[in-house]
Amino acid sequence: MFAVVTRWLGLLVVGYAAGRLYGVYSVRRDDGSDDRSYGTYRLLAVVGITTLLVLAFSGLVDATETALAAVHPVLTGGLAEPLAWVPTAAGTIVAVLVAYLGVFPYARARRDVDIGAATATARLARYLAAIAIFCLAALAPVTALLGASEPSPWLTPVLFAGLVVGVYAWTQYSVVLSQEISEPTGEQRRRLETTADRADLTATIAGVFPGEETETARLYLQGPFWNRRLYAADYAIDALDDDELTALCARAAAADDRRLVERRSIVVAVLLGLFLTLVVWTSVLVALAGLLVAWPLLSRHLQRCEFAADREAARAVGADTLASAYETTTDPTDGRGRLHEQLASTPATARRLDRLRNSRSERV
Repeated sequence: MFAVVTRWLGLLVVGYAAGRLYGVYSVRRDDGSDDRSYGTYRLLAVVGITTLLVLAFSGLVDATETALAAVHPVLTGGLAEPLAWVPTAAGTIVAVLVAYLGVFPYARARRDVDIGAATATARLARYLAAIAIFCLAALAPVTALLGASEPSPWLTPVLFAGLVVGVYAWTQYSVVLSQEISEPTGEQRRRLETTADRADLTATIAGVFPGEETETARLYLQGPFWNRRLYAADYAIDALDDDELTALCARAAAADDRRLVERRSIVVAVLLGLFLTLVVWTSVLVALAGLLVAWPLLSRHLQRCEFAADREAARAVGADTLASAYETTTDPTDGRGRLHEQLASTPATARRLDRLRNSRSERV
């Protein structure tokens, strides 16, 4: 155990140093674009994956299983096995947060945002913890299937159904978990309710979150289809005029009509279910091959739904108004590479604007 702790502390130091070095590099090479934002995400991903693998292969999972078995026999194997991954997940999250603290001062200076390190780190920690809880919950049925000598084929639809419900439940709280939600002021609520009525958006105004520091001008739909909730960045309310805010409400209404929240949940659940099912009944290589085929196809389907919602909103409020609302925000998605754009569930803002301009020119 001493060796595991030593390796983990070493990873913390290396991750923090890597964050500092990348921060210096990003500031020196800053060209005014948001491409460096994705470099930060990649750095955090590398730190997280490396830490996870080092802790897992250093015997931390086995040591935790042994400790749990010593507490009570019921904590051995089966559905209790995901508990053995909790220390590994916690150590990985801490390593990512330490690396983020290293790069954060430079990212804040480069993007000229006014947000404290404690606030930003707390948001990231809450989001990573939610993802870890979801992954550990999804690990339980997988370990049960892998532990069975002859798993029943009927477990496949059960697994898919459980993943759909789990992913759908998790997506209902993604905004709340990653942002500081507050009650809208009287003026904010009045503007949101007025523009929502103009766009025939029936979702309940649930709250606002800070968007000034990142210049985020977006509206987000959450909640099940029978109780939709609308969350708005305060920057959107301040920076957009009534017509532009109405355009975003019309876009949210179009997304609600096309059930984009449900579609995303089903797509994520299908990808996870396909991968896990193929791992259980075939092999990891076959599962990876199936994932490489299904992921681009399902992502393309989601992107086509997004473009369709844009067209519907443009017909309601005008393509120019919707494009103006999109151009108000800074969007790091425009710095994606070609492969990343093909695998993303939502298209980059630059592609949305191109489609809107093309549809406008066709009408002219």
